[in-house]
Amino acid sequence: MWTTASRLIGAIVVFPAFFACASGGARDPNVITAPELARSGAANAYDAIRRLRPDMLRSRTTGAQIFFAVRNPAVAVDNTLVGGLDVLRTLDVEHVARIESVSPWLAAKRYGSTFGDGIVLVTQRSDEEIARSLTARTR
Repeated sequence: MWTTASRLIGAIVVFPAFFACASGGARDPNVITAPELARSGAANAYDAIRRLRPDMLRSRTTGAQIFFAVRNPAVAVDNTLVGGLDVLRTLDVEHVARIESVSPWLAAKRYGSTFGDGIVLVTQRSDEEIARSLTARTR
């Protein structure tokens, strides 16, 4: 009985610690950060998404033979709705700080039912951030 209780206590202590360590370095599948964009080697935001998180551009359809369908989410840059996915091809990766994909369900909840394919939120870097990164690269 004593060994069973001590094993149980050991499992209770070690088990949560294992998951705490494992989740510490996990990345958000719906967010691409500036360091990831810089390492991607992509020229524009669309290519970066295709390389780093292609699931942002497709959705899973339930009960169909085709498991993934193409999404056409709206695109907002710095909280301003600017159009569709074509806009992402015009955004230089060096000027982007963050890209976030908002699911269709969450987009409808936050912004209204007109966003059935979701929204891609792009946050641009400030001019000071761009200048700092350029000077850091030239050193």
